[in-house]
Amino acid sequence: MKKSLDLTRFDLNLLVVMDALLAERHVGRAAERLHLSQSATSHALSRLREALDDPLFVRHPKGIEPTPLAASLAQPINEVLDGVRHIATSRAPFDPSRMRREFVVGTTDYGMLTVLAPALSAVCLKSPGSTVRSESTDQATVVRRLDAGEIDLAIGSDTFVHAPKRIEVIPLFDERFVGIARTGHPCLKRQGRRQAVTLDAFVEASHILVSPRGDARGAVDDALARVGLRRTIAATSPSFITVPFVVGASDLLAAVAERAASRLADAAGIVTFELPFEMPTWTVSLGRAAGRSAESEIEWLTDTIIAAVEP
Repeated sequence: MKKSLDLTRFDLNLLVVMDALLAERHVGRAAERLHLSQSATSHALSRLREALDDPLFVRHPKGIEPTPLAASLAQPINEVLDGVRHIATSRAPFDPSRMRREFVVGTTDYGMLTVLAPALSAVCLKSPGSTVRSESTDQATVVRRLDAGEIDLAIGSDTFVHAPKRIEVIPLFDERFVGIARTGHPCLKRQGRRQAVTLDAFVEASHILVSPRGDARGAVDDALARVGLRRTIAATSPSFITVPFVVGASDLLAAVAERAASRLADAAGIVTFELPFEMPTWTVSLGRAAGRSAESEIEWLTDTIIAAVEP
């Protein structure tokens, strides 16, 4: 039977060091994060290795990499520290105007434009001492970064399709594709109060595709293929935010998320139109580690974002 750890002889501050090492994967950066010297951080790591009877981290060209045991401890340590933070949090009424906090939100340029941008004015007004730093995230890294506390919240859609239960996923709104074309494009036909493009005209036109990996095929092409049609992809862009401006300056068409198109329509000189075929909708959500809901500051930012994007 494995002997239990004597907590009276174990310095729980070592868990804070372990958490920083797991997040930074570099002793020097972990020391800066903890406001400790590098030698003090290295000494704490030595004590952790002795207490847990494992190397915990091995050298890597870019810093250090966790051993299997260290990697398996990331989530439990994060939960323990979240619990301590909750216990230690003042029970006085929360006042965002007195807060001095940097929040880190994982997102894409789409999330920045449609979710964070509407929320930032409220954040700045209600908590002028706080800042919101956005960092790029994707499906491959978002859960690990939320677990490690590297990001406080994340904005995404397919990012959270297979998220584990320890990640709390909060739906924000449903999104859909619309077509965009430059104002006055010859393909456009007025249909009531809206612009329209026939299926034949849509397929015959040249298109620009939002494709982060450079693939010349997307969800619209899959939908067209199901009815035996294909369009011509004349260009691709790794970022959706440039596409409306390219469309506004050319005869290319594109299919993009409706909220993004609406926000950029006037600046880019484009109009939106209903796609002449069926496309599925999707849900844009906010994700956070489940334990973070106990933190007043994180709950406040979550509520502020939700309020900003409500219809």
